[in-house]
Amino acid sequence: MTFLTLTAAAATAATEPELDIESIKALMDGFDPASLLPDLSKVFGSLVTVCKFAVMVGPVVLLILGLAYLFLAPKEANYYFGYRCYYGMGSVNAWRFTQRIAGLLLGLLGLVLTIIMWMISGSFASMEVTDMVWKAVSCLTWEAVLVVLVTLTINFIAAACFDRKGELRRKKKTQKKPKNA
Repeated sequence: MTFLTLTAAAATAATEPELDIESIKALMDGFDPASLLPDLSKVFGSLVTVCKFAVMVGPVVLLILGLAYLFLAPKEANYYFGYRCYYGMGSVNAWRFTQRIAGLLLGLLGLVLTIIMWMISGSFASMEVTDMVWKAVSCLTWEAVLVVLVTLTINFIAAACFDRKGELRRKKKTQKKPKNA
């Protein structure tokens, strides 16, 4: 049994090459691990473009939606295209009014945000990378908050002007009682 063990150990040692540390050191001499990394200027250069695109796409979409609601909205309520809200779908008048209000407010918000974000994104190239990314995240957060506020405003205006059946809300006039003289 010991003879077989010794023979197997000798055969294994003969077939496995020995680990030569010196040959590995000679092979690794002159190797630069940084050469495996991508060119950082290309990565961060494209990051500026990505941040600019991310900041600008929302306001441009808002501007396009606002113009579409103003000029391309269907004449009657539907479930495919147009700004749909509960009070705006009750009648044709409520639908048209809601489309005009949504078009004006979303278009105006899109125009203002496009101008502001264009000015802010122009300064991205001169910023540090982390500052630029946090500025872009901040801009995206403000865009989202403003869109939610404008959407709530449109819904509130539609609810204040029309009832659930789409009829115009009118303030009831109080009748003046004649003075008894």
